[in-house]
Amino acid sequence: MIPLVARVRASRGRRSFRLWIPLVVLWIVLLPVILLLLPVFGLACIVRGVRPFRALRSCWSVMNALSGTHIETANGTDSFAIIIH
Repeated sequence: MIPLVARVRASRGRRSFRLWIPLVVLWIVLLPVILLLLPVFGLACIVRGVRPFRALRSCWSVMNALSGTHIETANGTDSFAIIIH
């Protein structure tokens, strides 16, 4: 299943910032753009000799694999994290 929510957390010393990003809204907004670019994608795949359905399946697999990603970095008292659900 594609990721539905991302959490972003940034902190510098005592100050902290947290943000929830609903990715569902992002997917809904991007859907018309993706549908419009689909013929261009198919043509580019044919020109490059790549199977279009296999390429779409690979992109879908990468999107599904994003769920559960946890990226965190810290430097002394500063930290930044992105968690995708």
